[in-house]
Amino acid sequence: MARKREFPLAQVYDLLEPGPVVLFSTAHAGRFNVMPMSWHVMMEFVPPLVGCVVGSSNFTFEVLGRTGECALDIRNIEKL
Repeated sequence: MARKREFPLAQVYDLLEPGPVVLFSTAHAGRFNVMPMSWHVMMEFVPPLVGCVVGSSNFTFEVLGRTGECALDIRNIEKL
């Protein structure tokens, strides 16, 4: 398993611009969900603001509405 590490927020754009698949994770009441997301857009650079669409017909949308929280796992081996 890969270890997490700090990454400069101002460089998040460099990871997202090439268009990698991002894992969009949510959790609530002990239930976890990971949704692969292939469409996203940088809306601001510093601080980074990422735009995406989560459809209302799935569990990810329901949990995001309840908690207001998610995590993005960005894998771009060329940049790391």
